[in-house]
Amino acid sequence: MVNARMVGAACLALVMAAGTGSTIALAQAAKKKTASKAKGADGPVPTPEEVASAEDIYKTKCAVCHTLDGNSPIVNMNFADGEWRHGSSVKDVINTITNGVQGTAMMPFKTQFSPGEIAALARKVRGFDPKLK
Repeated sequence: MVNARMVGAACLALVMAAGTGSTIALAQAAKKKTASKAKGADGPVPTPEEVASAEDIYKTKCAVCHTLDGNSPIVNMNFADGEWRHGSSVKDVINTITNGVQGTAMMPFKTQFSPGEIAALARKVRGFDPKLK
């Protein structure tokens, strides 16, 4: 038989669990916002942690299409050939990573990574182009 005390305890447990999830989500959001507060002429200035994170992000998310060395055999996906269809500046590459390219396989990553991680990733992929070094 269910009594009011059991119902109250169950509700309290649900509220506590939901609150814990919200606290974690808020903490993660705050971390993303404060990670790269510094802004330079080329967008956010990534922290050393974000630069290190960009290495892993590239290997797990980008190399599938762009290859590990950025020299994809698919022309539109090659970073090493010096042909940048959506602009080669850091700001242009940040915009492409952030918003994706409609009508292509390049999806937007603005909800998956912090602005600093995206800025670090933009700098990394530009490094594959010998003309930009």
